[in-house]
Amino acid sequence: MAKKSSNKLFKGFDDSRKMEVIGILIMAISVLLLLSIASYHPDDYAIVKSLSYDTLLEVDGGAALRVNNWLGVFGAYISYFFVNTLFGYVSILIPIIVLAIGWVVFRQENISELGWAVAYGLWMVFLISTTVGWFYTRYEAYSMAWSGNSGIYFSSLLQNFTGVGSIIILFVLLFVSLLILIDRDLQKTIDRVKDWSPNFSFEKFKRDKSKKEIQPEPSSSVNVRQQQKVEQTYKSEASERREERRRTKTIDEIVEQSEEVDRIREKERQKESANLENRPPRAILERASSSEAKTGSEEDDVEISVIVGEGDEEASDKELDRKNKEKAKDATPVIKYKFPGIDILDTPPNEGNEVDLEEIKINKKIILEKLKRHKIEILSINAIVGPTVTLYEIEPAPDVKISKIQSYANDLKMATAAHGLRIMAPIPGRSAVGIEVPNKTRETVFIKTVLNTKKFVETDYALPIALGKTIENEVYMVDLNKMPHLLIAGATGSGKTVGINTIITCLLYKCHPDDLKFVLIDPKKIELSLYRNIQNHFLAVLPGSEEPIVTDTDAALETLQSITKEMDERYDLLKMAMVRDIKAYNKKFDNGELDEDLDHRHLPYIVVVIDELADLMMTAGKQIEEPIARIAQLARAVGIHLVVATQRPSVNVITGTIKANFPARMAYQVASKVDSRTILDTGGADQLVGSGDMLFSNGAGMTRIQNAYVSTREVEKITSFIGSQRGYKKPFHLPVIEDETSGIPDPLDDIDELFKDAAKIVVLHQQGSVSLLQRKLKIGYNRAGRIIDQLYNAEIVGPFQGSTARDVRISEEEELEEIFDELGI
Repeated sequence: MAKKSSNKLFKGFDDSRKMEVIGILIMAISVLLLLSIASYHPDDYAIVKSLSYDTLLEVDGGAALRVNNWLGVFGAYISYFFVNTLFGYVSILIPIIVLAIGWVVFRQENISELGWAVAYGLWMVFLISTTVGWFYTRYEAYSMAWSGNSGIYFSSLLQNFTGVGSIIILFVLLFVSLLILIDRDLQKTIDRVKDWSPNFSFEKFKRDKSKKEIQPEPSSSVNVRQQQKVEQTYKSEASERREERRRTKTIDEIVEQSEEVDRIREKERQKESANLENRPPRAILERASSSEAKTGSEEDDVEISVIVGEGDEEASDKELDRKNKEKAKDATPVIKYKFPGIDILDTPPNEGNEVDLEEIKINKKIILEKLKRHKIEILSINAIVGPTVTLYEIEPAPDVKISKIQSYANDLKMATAAHGLRIMAPIPGRSAVGIEVPNKTRETVFIKTVLNTKKFVETDYALPIALGKTIENEVYMVDLNKMPHLLIAGATGSGKTVGINTIITCLLYKCHPDDLKFVLIDPKKIELSLYRNIQNHFLAVLPGSEEPIVTDTDAALETLQSITKEMDERYDLLKMAMVRDIKAYNKKFDNGELDEDLDHRHLPYIVVVIDELADLMMTAGKQIEEPIARIAQLARAVGIHLVVATQRPSVNVITGTIKANFPARMAYQVASKVDSRTILDTGGADQLVGSGDMLFSNGAGMTRIQNAYVSTREVEKITSFIGSQRGYKKPFHLPVIEDETSGIPDPLDDIDELFKDAAKIVVLHQQGSVSLLQRKLKIGYNRAGRIIDQLYNAEIVGPFQGSTARDVRISEEEELEEIFDELGI
């Protein structure tokens, strides 16, 4: 019955209607393919690859909303296949071919007539992609998305066989293919060109003849009339062109005059606005006027020299890529890895460090006037203009006390009306006093201008970090391997998180995944989440961890304890290899001098980044402090380094134990002098102006630096570029921390002969610690630890509590004797 009703339903649905529906479906598919390829974005595939099925089923879209493709996740996969895997953007011809097929099916025409067109279209897709791929393979002048991996592969294959002749072959094939497109017959095409050439020559001959006023042949009156007609037409057209040029010139002159007037008015407005901004407070102007009234037209006899640093020499766009390729060739990497290029980073706007001479002149006058009022004579003054501040380098007279200038710091702040004025008395390494005054117009130091310098490109540092630019406009670069740990502090919004991104970005641009791993601990859960895309390349995690970024306090404690275990294991390996540091160990391992059967392996550097230490200290306290202190004290030789940041540099967070092992410190703007002394052991950080302005100290003196700015968008592009490459099968695994109770011997078996004595000592002192047994029983650490484990199994002491001693559960000797009787000892 149901079958009959179904036949009635499709009774009028004949073969013709079916072909129309099929044609519409084919055209719809081609349009979807076209939209997918046209909206291809190189970052989409890394995003969709990291998505789970649960994420895709979220009602609000979740992480899938970050996909840029017009067709969402499905479009990202399709466009990646056509553009990246096949023939690049040239693949857009394929949906056009499919559209033509759908139209023919819809019109119910003979589809065999499309055979030649389809074959020709696919041939041109292959040929253009291979040609573009030849230029990419040879020069890397543009993105591989223009040719796709298939185009690059076939062009490389052709170059292997024919060398430079491959491009000649490709151009000949392109030329022949275009000729075939015209007539499908080369002979017809050649004849067509021959037919065109006489007409072209005849027209050119007539124009030249009219210009030179050549007389026509008298043998034909018809030719004379034709020639005169041609001359009149040419003259009228020439006259019209001259008139048009005259009108255009007049209009252009009027437009230029109007634009000139607008530019003059705009300059006047800008000058008035600048004068208003640069005008000092009213009281200073009045004092200056009264002083001039007393001294008449007397001019200041101290001249000022304005100095602007030239900066570091810029490297070429491909120089960093070449250096990284040479580094990869010298080593034997496990995976094939391509370093991110400079072109991924945003190009900074064309804004130089313009010097405001009027501002410098006003500040110089205020400083000299204020010091002269206090009878401080100045011999010379120089102004060194930096991105954020200008350093006024003052040479006082020989009889002037430096401390006297320092005491007038508040007076100078009030006179200049500048927030963040800082006095260095004297400047380290110079016989002068420095006064740093923030610029009214600050220059942004972009990460690209820092990385694309010869200083960074040619460095041989193991872990190079280009922090930013100094007042002298020089790139300030350090080696994390030599620091060996870094402590960062700064209030909210001062640029601390950007500084962490700058550090990680510098390391990603210079280090291979074989040689570097990150452990990222982010209690705030959002700051370091951008780096989850590189988990199979650069991240180190605990086995079985669900998230590559550690955000839970318990997981953070376990991770730090695992790192201490990794540190101890590395020291054992260095001891067996009879070397003193990780560099010598890896060199010995790479040369085949160490046996892998003895657990020897290549040791990458491990950089542990903790974004907010205060939160961990608040929730875990001493338990977190202990592994951090151990790593800071011992881990340098085995290639483990700490980068710890906090926005609350109090003594409860940055304890004395932590500070003692972090000689390198970065301080952004903090709230008070107390916070500045906590992080730097001196004032100054409270006078910074924020937005990346920082002080860096590495044990001797401080340097003021404008932090290099790396945007969130740039970080996403870098991690997407790395994450889209084939990485390791899994992230780098840290050693597993065994449970404190695991492996403890049964108290009824193999009880130590000093067990009773140890139990009595523990009960007597009410303190269950290994060190106590070592001192009282005069035994080693390992034996004392085993006895403590046996006391725990006998329920005499409590469980492990980090750096504090175990609790003692027995208080009376009678209870202790009962336990001895139960154990039979």
